[in-house]
Amino acid sequence: MRKSKIVITIITLFLCFKGIAQFNQNSEKQIVVGKVDSLYSKILKEQREIWIHTPEDFNSTKKYPVIYVLDASQQFYVITGMQKQLTPFKIPQSIIVGITNTDRTRDFTNTNVPFQRGHESETSGGASNFLKFINQELKPYINNKYPTENNNTIIGHSTGGLFVLYSYLHHENSFDNYLAIDPSLWWDKENLVKETQELLNKGNRKEKSLYIAVANSIGKAMDTVKVRKDKTVPTEQIRANLKFHDLLVKNNKDINFKWEYFENEDHGSIVVPAQYNGLRSIFSWFPFPEMWRFNTPKEYSAKELTEPFKTHYKELSIRMKREVKPDWEFLNQVGFFMLDGHNLPKKALAYLELNADFYPNESKSYVALGNYFLSQKNKSEAIKYYKKAVGIDANQEAQTKLKELGQ
Repeated sequence: MRKSKIVITIITLFLCFKGIAQFNQNSEKQIVVGKVDSLYSKILKEQREIWIHTPEDFNSTKKYPVIYVLDASQQFYVITGMQKQLTPFKIPQSIIVGITNTDRTRDFTNTNVPFQRGHESETSGGASNFLKFINQELKPYINNKYPTENNNTIIGHSTGGLFVLYSYLHHENSFDNYLAIDPSLWWDKENLVKETQELLNKGNRKEKSLYIAVANSIGKAMDTVKVRKDKTVPTEQIRANLKFHDLLVKNNKDINFKWEYFENEDHGSIVVPAQYNGLRSIFSWFPFPEMWRFNTPKEYSAKELTEPFKTHYKELSIRMKREVKPDWEFLNQVGFFMLDGHNLPKKALAYLELNADFYPNESKSYVALGNYFLSQKNKSEAIKYYKKAVGIDANQEAQTKLKELGQ
């Protein structure tokens, strides 16, 4: 009997985790990644299309961080797939908002350069306006329509990466996390790089997460040491990024950043590995490595098994700017796994009491404790917890148990 219970518990946990990693299917058996929406921007004076992806377990009673992704037609599918692989244990489940383009040169560049790299760019220099659109129109639109929390991420590649860094330097409070992939810092003779030090001297970016990925745009022709001395156009992309890197290192005590060079990726291929590494980096505070101690519980005391939950979720609540708790069902299953799978009743009780600490107003927390004490043949304690459950919301299971116990 005990072995069968162990198998059932493991399967339940597996299915619980596996279900989160699947995309929704509609009535026509189509895999649905997201939906298209739009809003009119008075600031940009045009209709702007946006793509929306919500988590699989989307629930209007929960609140979710928001990830804003530029160049949606190229980046949206990658980031939604990435989230599926990384949730729920590596990054938080988030609402993803993809922003499609109408004039990306206008929106993503911070200065006006009428002619650049052999192309006309007369509309360039609209980054300030585009950021106003995001902050004053798009964010309120998303926040009013979806249950969001005050934790926002911006992701951009190439010129989109330039916009990400412009936002980080000029308006650091616009987002919590900034992910720039091979940013076009060469724009306008490295204008943004030249003003970086002065901008870093202002504001407070210690609580902001910045990740920058840089591609190998020079091939095997020269290394990153030699390229710094080069003056030709083919190397201006990486030279600008290297100069920016040096400034970040110089100011590393005042900022929270990671800069990563991908020697084997070019400007196009870098997107997928950079998004993966970038999400892991900016949400490095989210994973809970100590959670899996329950797999080898004999190596730890009851306190060593449960205290990390309290510490981690306290820190998580600070980061997410709201109370964050572990999943009730997960803790409950682990508690009974300690009992049925490992025959460790004291450690099982520690998990169930922890669940009651996190969810003191949930009658099921006390039903679980009642069931535990009943399994230990402690009838009086079981009755006490069943009565507590009934007192909260007239819990039916608790009432049934009490009748069986002659109460």
